[in-house]
Amino acid sequence: MTALARAYRKRPHRYGRLICHLKTCLAAAMTVIALVPAAVAQAPMTLVPVQEQATLRGPIRAEGVVIWSHGRSVEVEDSLAPTPEYIAEMRKAGWDTFRLNRLRAGDTLPASGAALANYAERFKASGYRRVVLAGQSFGAFISLIAAGRSDAVDAVIGTAPAAYGNFEDSYDTFRLNATRLYELLESVRRARVALVFFHGDEFDPGGRGDRAVEILARRDLPYLVIDQPARLVSHWAASSHAFTTRFSDCLTSFAAFDAAHGTLTCDSLLTTKRVAGLP
Repeated sequence: MTALARAYRKRPHRYGRLICHLKTCLAAAMTVIALVPAAVAQAPMTLVPVQEQATLRGPIRAEGVVIWSHGRSVEVEDSLAPTPEYIAEMRKAGWDTFRLNRLRAGDTLPASGAALANYAERFKASGYRRVVLAGQSFGAFISLIAAGRSDAVDAVIGTAPAAYGNFEDSYDTFRLNATRLYELLESVRRARVALVFFHGDEFDPGGRGDRAVEILARRDLPYLVIDQPARLVSHWAASSHAFTTRFSDCLTSFAAFDAAHGTLTCDSLLTTKRVAGLP
């Protein structure tokens, strides 16, 4: 059993009672969005609210909508993985929060990226002023793919992006976690991009923080790169309480900062928030 599988077995999963189709979820938020096209709807994926349906604010009252996407494992269904705490903090700050659950058998970069782009466009068409795609590992990759397909994506938050295996089990391909990431950053249309890279991440070929900064700066996209923050170690560090304590305010401010440009840091984002008198 992998470390990831052991971690799942230790945590309760409370998503079953929240699962519903997009039409039901958004009806609770008083939105009007048609179901996704049949070709996408037939894929083994489901949009679910992270929060209780009664607390969904809807497009008029919410700061925006966040769709979080989990990773992908060859051994376990990552759709059972808990949503990271920082997403709950975004809900408290006024965002409507969802996650895209995908069964690994049909979870491919093209299909899942296209589905995310489709959801982003429908949320934006329903009136949400901001659409943010957040994701862990494989989820970060498909979030960036969606941002390269649709102008409806306002921001991406990607933690430990990876889709091609780790050093130990996939030595021949794991460097693609760098080269393919750079290709995706070159393709982002207009979204501001936040990326987090962790020390001790066995899926990380190294050097991705500096290269990501170079690409995003050259493309003149607003960006936040958190590269190997102290005392946050491993591919799954974004799921820790320590990560939430240190970075949830920063990432929430990033998601809401429509006027962002150039290089962003957590210090600058939180200073901007205080000057604006925001909670």
